Amino acid sequence: MGLGHTKGWRRRGSRRLLTCLAGTSALATMAGLGFASPAMAATAPLAPAQDGAASGGAVILVLKAQHPDLNMRTQADALKSATEADQAPVVAAIKADGGTNLVQVPEPSEVAATLSAAAVASLQANPAVAQIIPDPQIHVQPTDSLSPPPPATQPSSRPSSRGTSCPSNPNPNKPLQEGEADTNIHASNGTPGPPGEGNTIATGKGVIIANDGANNLAGNPNFIRADGTPVVLNAPNPTADHSNDEDYGDASSMVAQGTVVYQYAKALPSSTLPIPANCTFIIRGDAPDASLVDLTGIDTPVLSTSQVMAGIDATVMTTHADVISESFGGGASVRQANDAAVAAGVTVVVSSGDSGPQGTFNIQSDDPAVIGAAGTDSFRLIAMDDGYGKFVSNNMSALSSGGTAPTNKLVDLAAPSWYGTEAACADGVGGCPPDYPVESMRGTSESAPLISGAAADVIQAYRDSHNGASPTPAQVKDIMTSTATDIDAPADLQGAGLLNVYAAVRAAQVMPGSTLQHGNGSSSLVADPSQLDLQGNGGSVTSQQVSLFNASGHPVTVRGTYRQTGKEFQIGQTVTEAVSAPDPSLPVPHEGATAAKTIHFTVPRNIDNLDLDMIWPDPTNSNRLYYQVFNPEGALVQESYDDGTLPTATRAGTIPNIQHVGVSDPQAGTWTAKILWGGVDQDLALAQPTPGTFTGSLTFKVSGQDFVTASATKPVTIKAHSSATVPLTVTFPATPGDHPESVQFTSGSTTLTSFPIAQRTLIPSAGGAFQDLITASVGRGMGQLNAFKINVPAGLSQLAVNFHAPDASADNVITYTLIGPSGTVAQRVSTPNTTGTDPGAATLTATAPAAGLYEIDVQMGAAMSGKEFTQLVQGTVTETGPSGP
Repeated sequence: MGLGHTKGWRRRGSRRLLTCLAGTSALATMAGLGFASPAMAATAPLAPAQDGAASGGAVILVLKAQHPDLNMRTQADALKSATEADQAPVVAAIKADGGTNLVQVPEPSEVAATLSAAAVASLQANPAVAQIIPDPQIHVQPTDSLSPPPPATQPSSRPSSRGTSCPSNPNPNKPLQEGEADTNIHASNGTPGPPGEGNTIATGKGVIIANDGANNLAGNPNFIRADGTPVVLNAPNPTADHSNDEDYGDASSMVAQGTVVYQYAKALPSSTLPIPANCTFIIRGDAPDASLVDLTGIDTPVLSTSQVMAGIDATVMTTHADVISESFGGGASVRQANDAAVAAGVTVVVSSGDSGPQGTFNIQSDDPAVIGAAGTDSFRLIAMDDGYGKFVSNNMSALSSGGTAPTNKLVDLAAPSWYGTEAACADGVGGCPPDYPVESMRGTSESAPLISGAAADVIQAYRDSHNGASPTPAQVKDIMTSTATDIDAPADLQGAGLLNVYAAVRAAQVMPGSTLQHGNGSSSLVADPSQLDLQGNGGSVTSQQVSLFNASGHPVTVRGTYRQTGKEFQIGQTVTEAVSAPDPSLPVPHEGATAAKTIHFTVPRNIDNLDLDMIWPDPTNSNRLYYQVFNPEGALVQESYDDGTLPTATRAGTIPNIQHVGVSDPQAGTWTAKILWGGVDQDLALAQPTPGTFTGSLTFKVSGQDFVTASATKPVTIKAHSSATVPLTVTFPATPGDHPESVQFTSGSTTLTSFPIAQRTLIPSAGGAFQDLITASVGRGMGQLNAFKINVPAGLSQLAVNFHAPDASADNVITYTLIGPSGTVAQRVSTPNTTGTDPGAATLTATAPAAGLYEIDVQMGAAMSGKEFTQLVQGTVTETGPSGP
């Protein structure tokens, strides 16, 4: 459902913590940037109380004594004893100062409590304390409700499929297996019983996955095995069936047993075409034999950061989980806990977020140690619900977060995130829809558990073929990314491509040290590392290398080709149509009422990627429109998405008035875009909302992008089940900013591995101009954020960064942030500028800046004005020396 949908970001964007902007700690102190005066330096023994922690409240005390030499999993007792001893005097001091809500975290060693400002000041002098930071809350469950809102040939990875009212022979003895996601990722072919072409090698047996909310769904019949044993381990109440809908969805994607038969007619009660009563389905996860444990064990939708960290530590140290699945955001502190878990041998999968395609990473997923999960479309359920005869799946979903993270990382892997499956739920409980105990899943919080379940399959397959030894988290990531299916999307959207469970477990079986090396294995290459995250000066060249393991049973000759998305070009004319509300006496179709005239456009041959954009200038930012896109065969191929909340007492007017979708390998011919009221992110059983009141005009534009390719490597022959080291030479483009690409490792005409590379060109150290192209937002949590970096020399008296934004509308807020070498925020400003003569101007400054690498963030707000398709923000860095420029 994505962080939602990360827990959706369907509703998962609600989990993102904006206290940690752009993946940084956002703990702003001028002293931390090297701006301290001698007087300030004299007070250095005091532990800094950062980002408002000095005012008291919920805070975390980070201890000076840390134990990185003690493994959380294999040396848990020693780590616990050491940290408890270190923390004992701090705990005593907290209690003496009247602290409450005490939480102790072993790794990293921290103590959290609710303290007064005076208590914080006292503890700053404690010699065991390194720093004091806030302990913000994390929404591990969504804050909103599922109740209705108020008044040519496609490539093989995306075949056109029939979307009839019942997608299989209506035989009640052979229900269809949900979801379509399992078919798309080759975990199953969608039929009950042995899945045939799907993954029959591993089912996650013997592997433990941690996911929040598991205890409260332990008694749901979908999580009880056929022999009566529970899937959820250690649940305090094994009959509990009152979890949150997002947690039900996560668990369904991973470990649902397929033992309960449901009716599509009841799951989709308002479908355009009637669905026969004997059209039935079961729900089965992609790792049904894995076991599930609760990540935190705390039954509340909102947890403190320290509680989440303590839960991660306990998952590793006590319940010994092999995989952690996270569909929520939590900031820098949770990243530290995840890093410790990975170091202990646990694979961590995190939703990238549901904030749209450019610069919108969930903070935790931009960690190079974890697997960042992006999302693709699955349209079978929508086609059934809306009465469409054909559909095409496996394009990137409109909500999936992407771009290059401030940490210079790309997403790792994609999995279905837009209505990929019906999931188990509890009728009308915890956000579950009423009247039937299932829910249609969506968001990258569907992607993360699907990838987590696949990780369990990979771990089992590896153990079964390596005398019980477990793969490292890095090996799990390498195997899963390298065996992914290239879906021809840009590298900063798809990462390595679409998860392929069958190929991954086949490769896991024959990795070095296997007892089955004489088997056929997989046709893939396994690359190590899983991606390259690079930055350098414009025009500079860096030499890299990647190890390629041939997982097949025969030698292959491999060639590498760089692939990068080229310049965008418009296709046809921009179209403007009038928007009007429909006759209120007429029924609203389930896909939504028509908002404007249907648009037709012609796509020429041999276009690699299609970009579709729609804007409407609604100054209230409260009218929700969307569009569905159909190819020349009449198949549903894409639909746009808005997460902007309809007007409420707490969050009014956040619909961004702009929508974007992409289509890879579009078929040539005449396409159609239906413009509709609605597009609400909700269960398909619920009706679209009442149409809005906007009566202006909308503008629709079609663009294309072709891939630009260049030779990357000479041909190299790799023996069966052997490795070869392949050199790569990467030249940084002259223009400052991000230039993601991939290397397509091919054998003949077959792509064996799509290998992502993040390239960030630095702003010249002497300063100069740079540009930021803002393209879109979906109104979830945060808007598009792009990071620029510059190496600042020593001895400057001032560093200044000047910006100008072309649209300074009140509903078009852009925030600019300067982050120093220590990771702390030096300054943050926004446009519109209400104090100067130019509302589109902004300036960031640092006096006597310390030398080192600085980050400059440009971030769009949740809302956009809808006055333009893109905005080119101009920036200039100016440096002043001790005695002048």
